[in-house]
Amino acid sequence: MPKDYFNDPIEKETGQSFKASPQALMFERLVSELQATLEEEVFFDDSDWPHGFDWSNEADAVWEGLAEDATLLAKFRTRNPADQVLCRAAGLIYRAICAGSPIELEAVCRQFAEIMKLPVPAHAHFLLEEAQNCLQQMGDRAETDDHKRSGADQGPALEA
Repeated sequence: MPKDYFNDPIEKETGQSFKASPQALMFERLVSELQATLEEEVFFDDSDWPHGFDWSNEADAVWEGLAEDATLLAKFRTRNPADQVLCRAAGLIYRAICAGSPIELEAVCRQFAEIMKLPVPAHAHFLLEEAQNCLQQMGDRAETDDHKRSGADQGPALEA
């Protein structure tokens, strides 16, 4: 059986333990790996690797793997309403990973906020909150990167 990444924090937060479904376990793993990837991107860049190593290609491969995991879960069929919500959320995570602009990512975050309003058990809501935090972090980084690029494209400042 796969590792249960969040059961201890969920039990502490909600006061409940639960028997995780395959979809919940897959979603836990997806969110855990998303969190780890976001943390690694904060701490690593090209200067942390030997000369000639292309960190961006490595990071792209990790994000592609996460997108593949998200799309697999999004296509998973279940009759359990809470698991259906998690699968739908995985589809939005896929869209967020593949977003080509901060505007697209913001639209995904708005849709995710709508999912957060759906009635789900406490453990599923906890997982959705963790995923929403990751999406918010992705959005913040996308805006920062967009501002850096737009500032770099303006060229040198003209003196009056």
